[in-house]
Amino acid sequence: MKAKVFISTTLFLTLLLSVTIQLAQAQQPIWSETGSLSTGRFGHKSILLANGRVLAVGGRLCAGGSSCTEFSSAELYDPSTGAWSVTGNLSVPRHAHVAVRLANGKVLVAGGSNGATNWNTAELYDPDTGAWSATGNLTTARAFATATLLANGKVLVAGGGAGNFLNSAELYDPGTGSWTSTGTMSVARGFHTATLLADGRVLIASGASLTSGTLTLRLSAEIYDPATGSWTATGSLATARVFHTETLLPSGQVLVTGGSNFTSIINDTAELYEPATGHWSTTGSLTTPRISHTATLLANGKVLAVAGFNNDPTNSTQKSAELYNTATGSWTKTAELNVVRGNHSATLLANGRVLVSGGNGGGSPALASAELLDSTTAPPQITGASLSGKALLIAGQNFDEGAKVFLNDEPQKTASETATTLLRCKKAGKQIARGATVRLKVRNSDGTESAEFSFTRPAE
Repeated sequence: MKAKVFISTTLFLTLLLSVTIQLAQAQQPIWSETGSLSTGRFGHKSILLANGRVLAVGGRLCAGGSSCTEFSSAELYDPSTGAWSVTGNLSVPRHAHVAVRLANGKVLVAGGSNGATNWNTAELYDPDTGAWSATGNLTTARAFATATLLANGKVLVAGGGAGNFLNSAELYDPGTGSWTSTGTMSVARGFHTATLLADGRVLIASGASLTSGTLTLRLSAEIYDPATGSWTATGSLATARVFHTETLLPSGQVLVTGGSNFTSIINDTAELYEPATGHWSTTGSLTTPRISHTATLLANGKVLAVAGFNNDPTNSTQKSAELYNTATGSWTKTAELNVVRGNHSATLLANGRVLVSGGNGGGSPALASAELLDSTTAPPQITGASLSGKALLIAGQNFDEGAKVFLNDEPQKTASETATTLLRCKKAGKQIARGATVRLKVRNSDGTESAEFSFTRPAE
């Protein structure tokens, strides 16, 4: 049975502060530990499978800074149990490889390095059998390239290389298992990022060229058009970056965050790319500089940036996290990880949680631990209601700037009386007869809703 609640306006406002504090403590998002990988690794790839499990594949461990071991092993995370299990091994150890889930549910892994040899080989993982099988070889060996699944089901692999970075690109056809060259970028790139735009084209941003051991940072960006197989220049970034992130937003814009210039500069800046104009614009800065971090688009449209390296004197890893609000262009801190880590992976699960696994940092050559962010945005919650003349006051927690009150499922004109905790519907009280009980609900601008709350107006 739903509670029927009436609180006098005076008592309502008196109790509001203490209720708010209690709810804030209860609703804070937290990271919780989940099952550990059987092998500590960083620089691995994590892919969400069609069955909801996560495949972690490859990566490496480095002890003493220069003594590294690459892995051919792969593991599966099951969200229903929180446990990892070993699955089939790659044919060769790989890090700096690419991994993409194909339209048929299989996972393509290609290129990379074992530390001494750069690979042109590729293989397919079948989730039904847990086995890997060889597929066609890349036309050239590539490490630190990008891979993008196109709308037509083919995979675009661009840049990277073996020794020197390349300006070439190639397409994988799952139907034939073969690779073909496609177009040429204006400059050679590695450590760049790639994003499939809403119109089916691919944006390549920043990165660096590597020629005879010399790195040259790139401000430029370019667009690949699958319809023509050609590349065209687009607007340049304000800041050249490597080890940055690139995220497609619901608006169709692309958010680039953090990164570095390979030396002492680690960026806290972020930029937005507008496909309609081909221009970049600055947006709110991260609360802390980051490289080798992750950026995950959440179901509510916000972007979660997690951990990485920063600008402190020891260039240490961190465990901080923050959220980007696309409506305001600003970042706010959220719950910290339990373990400092960089070079980790982050995966948005089907249940909306974020899984972070592996990485390195805190003195560890590679981490086996994994964590889950249990709540990235606490839903709105109603704790009380009161009438003040014709106005209806709604008290609660986690109301955002666009929150709207629904009275018996009908939207009401809503204003924020006190940020996040008190809403006012100026004339809604006129709709509630004396002695009547109504159903109240609050819906935030991200679509999250409160539980239904029953309010009874006194008969006198």
